[in-house]
Amino acid sequence: MEKKAILRNMARDCIPTVFALCLTGMYSVVDGLFIGRAVGDEGLAAVNLAWPVPAVITALGIGIGIGGSVLYSRHLGRKEEEEASAVFYVTITSLLVFGILTGMILCVIGRPLLQILGAGGVVYSHAWKYVQVISAGAVFQVLGAGLIPILRNRHRAYEAMVAMSAGMLTNIILNYILMFQVKIGVQGAAIGTVAAQFVVVGIAISCLYRKENVELHLHLNGKTLLDIVKTGVPGFGLSIAPSVVLIFTNYRCAGFGGDTAVACYAVISYVVFPVQSMLTGVGDGIQPLVSFYYGAGNEEVCHYIRKVSRKVLTALGIGFLLLVTAATPYIPELFGMSVKGARMFVPGMRLSAAAFLFMGNAKLNISYLNATLRVKQAMALVYGEMFAAAPALLLLLPTVIGLDGVWISLIVTQVVMLVIYGCYNKVKNR
Repeated sequence: MEKKAILRNMARDCIPTVFALCLTGMYSVVDGLFIGRAVGDEGLAAVNLAWPVPAVITALGIGIGIGGSVLYSRHLGRKEEEEASAVFYVTITSLLVFGILTGMILCVIGRPLLQILGAGGVVYSHAWKYVQVISAGAVFQVLGAGLIPILRNRHRAYEAMVAMSAGMLTNIILNYILMFQVKIGVQGAAIGTVAAQFVVVGIAISCLYRKENVELHLHLNGKTLLDIVKTGVPGFGLSIAPSVVLIFTNYRCAGFGGDTAVACYAVISYVVFPVQSMLTGVGDGIQPLVSFYYGAGNEEVCHYIRKVSRKVLTALGIGFLLLVTAATPYIPELFGMSVKGARMFVPGMRLSAAAFLFMGNAKLNISYLNATLRVKQAMALVYGEMFAAAPALLLLLPTVIGLDGVWISLIVTQVVMLVIYGCYNKVKNR
């Protein structure tokens, strides 16, 4: 095992991936910055309540993309090039089909879904305007999210980063023009998001079908599609989990601090989501290598990659905690928060930032299990956190200590998931 070569390959895949996923998380931040200044607290609350809709769309693309990518790299590790090619084409076709279907479904159920999520009055009006545009452009969001892991697994992490950077620039420019020049409010943010993903898709397809001379070919196979979906379920869950937790958190914020607390959590999430995306990016970045070496039967290398990744994530967690803690007093003005919201935000942000110490390694465990095809264990961690640990702690802690319990629940949830993974490993090694 040549450690230098492995570290070089890790850096090649992880650094662009972390940066690209930072940009993914920054989409919500950019929207929040413009919405906060153009629309105010009501706009922030509306997009925060509606955020699960674009999050589900993106997670669907990520789930399919990661599912196909894990299988693709495993086949390459086994030197099964024909099977790898079949997985590639089925993945591309699935992204297109599911993107179109998702947009059609959301256009029908969008209004009642927003009511279920708790939107009402002016907030509902803003949220529906946002969701309408997002639903209409769902196919581009699914394709954009799914093509990024495909590029990474074809050793084009740099091109994936370029695509995400171009998309982010598009989003920023359109947000400014549409919200401050044309003045169409939250619709401008939604149009910017969809247009950004259109740009990502264009660059990704150009890279795949021009630089690599891959034939434009659509193909569906039931068995391959089922394998992709099964393998992609943890990736879908890992992507959607923050938004599901956001729903529970919004509910508890509303109960303990009203719309101001919801707007406050919106800004906290604008900070937490990009950091979480970057920390998750380390696990996503090592996935092609881990899947390849696992397919080749070299688990020693897989364990070494995981060990190095844990050290990197620990250092990143400490760094992000210190950075966000120092920057916290200046963030409310940046987002145009009210004085009352700012007073609520500072302690909430600092408590939430402590979760960075544990978050990266908790997400790495899931990515590693999925990359080594231990899909059931990965699913148990993802969906256990989403539907059991996080909701239970959000129910318990605020009841005992008030609004601070909402912020502390994020820390405790990550610690609980690390403990569960540790217990699982002890049982497995007996």
